[in-house]
Amino acid sequence: MYTYKLNRIVFNDGTAIEPGSLTVIIGPNNAGKSRILKDIAAKTTQNQLIPGVVVSNIEWTLPQSIQELHETYNIERYKDEHGSWTFRTLAPELCQEFQTSIGLTPGLEWLDWYEGQYQAINKFSFFAEHFGRAVIAFLTTEHRLQLVKESSSPAYEKEASNLLQALYHAGRTVENSIRTLAKRAFEREIILDFTLPQRLRLRVGDDFSTVPLDPRDARPILAKHDKLDEQGDGLRSFVGILVALLAMKRSLFLIDEPEAFLHPPQAFKIGEFLAQQANDTRQIILATHSVDVLRGILSKTQNVAILRIDRVSNTNYFRQLDPDRLKELVNDPLLSSARVLDGLFYSGAVVVEADSDARFYQTTSRKQRAEADFHFVNADNKQTVPRIAKMYRDMGVRCAGIVDFDVLNDSAEFKKQLEALALNEEQFGEALTIRENIGQAANEVSPDERLEKAKQQMTELLSSVKAIQDSTTASDKKRMLQKIDRACQEIADSTKSWKQFKQQGRAALSPELQTQFDRLWHICAEKGLFINPCGELESMLAEYGIAPTTDKRGWITQALQLLPNLEVNDEKYPWKFVKAIHDQLLSKVSNEQEETLA
Repeated sequence: MYTYKLNRIVFNDGTAIEPGSLTVIIGPNNAGKSRILKDIAAKTTQNQLIPGVVVSNIEWTLPQSIQELHETYNIERYKDEHGSWTFRTLAPELCQEFQTSIGLTPGLEWLDWYEGQYQAINKFSFFAEHFGRAVIAFLTTEHRLQLVKESSSPAYEKEASNLLQALYHAGRTVENSIRTLAKRAFEREIILDFTLPQRLRLRVGDDFSTVPLDPRDARPILAKHDKLDEQGDGLRSFVGILVALLAMKRSLFLIDEPEAFLHPPQAFKIGEFLAQQANDTRQIILATHSVDVLRGILSKTQNVAILRIDRVSNTNYFRQLDPDRLKELVNDPLLSSARVLDGLFYSGAVVVEADSDARFYQTTSRKQRAEADFHFVNADNKQTVPRIAKMYRDMGVRCAGIVDFDVLNDSAEFKKQLEALALNEEQFGEALTIRENIGQAANEVSPDERLEKAKQQMTELLSSVKAIQDSTTASDKKRMLQKIDRACQEIADSTKSWKQFKQQGRAALSPELQTQFDRLWHICAEKGLFINPCGELESMLAEYGIAPTTDKRGWITQALQLLPNLEVNDEKYPWKFVKAIHDQLLSKVSNEQEETLA
């Protein structure tokens, strides 16, 4: 039996994919996701010669005869008063009826005419123009809320001029499936009310299991329940998608933003539903901005093609992602809690060491460039930064990693950071040499000097404790305990050779080493790794009066209160540092895109 199926889609950069039963298009805003669906809809329902903005060509399976098309999709034809063959169907948006007429010369029957034209002109163009609308559904956000509005009852048996008529013809089994799915997502049941012979409407309630089957008996009961038309946009949109997929016999569904009007839990459930609806006889291609829809899909299937689209200047780039890799993101406790998957929907991702770093750099980034579409990811520690950054780059996402100056403290750890950057051999060796030079300088403070410093700090702390030991007030003792806590942290830091470098960063180096560090910084920054030249995050606002401290929570609270009131100055930190990150993300394409350009 003939089944309509897209075999190949070619995009404007030459990238081609062979879509399976389910294709999900993701990427940042304004990259072209919705445009892909519009191009596919246009090229499969109109003359193929019409140019597409993002899609340049499409190929699909064609029937051998009109009879094959009739047997699979029940395309009924009849002669109008002019003697032309005509058939009616629902337009792809499923909100109105579509009719097409084809003039015939006297004595020439439908099948003869069809096969003669089929051989004479472009097969795809002929099929798209005359039959494409009967096998394709295009669920747009614009029409979503109109899909299941109250409408007229069907005038002809097995013919539908609106989606509720299609649901009526689909029967009670389909209606019960829709009721069950709506109940799971919204705790409300849906029933088709056809108790008035001339009207169809959907009703909403808690339990319709006892509604009589006879419409005459059901009418007074259903009249007490609200119409779906009077409910919120989320429920109407959700039910519209359910009815379209379950009641319509079409082989290709194009769905734009299925998450529109839905809260995250319902977006997850619509993702689950769509994953379960794609099969060998039905293709679904959807464009989404929602990580919840994507998670819902991946929770039910890995038989999915995930296409990420990005745009740099006026050029689109496409990358088909590995569903196994995405499944890893969903199931990894650290990566899922850090919202790593969300970064696929942004123009770029910035991976940082801790939550306070993410909050600080995100606030600074938005202050400096409000239109920047970047996702900030907390990697939980510097050791995880290269792992997440590499994962993003492998998936075609422009990415930057930010680490504190003390990443240079550990040779083995810094080597892992460099390995994730794909440096050439010369750059790799030069970077390690500079790190060794800085490491040697940091260790110039001898253990004896550090021990003496710790003894001095402990003596001062004990003196403070003795001075208050006779105090009877609880508030004095509480303040002393807080002082002890801070002092112990400072003593612990003073035993470390990198304390000064952590607080001052580049400024703690000799002039010669500063020059070397600048070279190291540029080697890493060109590949997307940014070493904080100020030392650590808590040193970023020293020039604005917030001194470095071991009280990280207190520091970030002060910083986030101060930042909105500061004037952006690209010659001062933190603005200078964040600007460099913006420039790198906005002017560079990902490694995969660089290979494409080459």
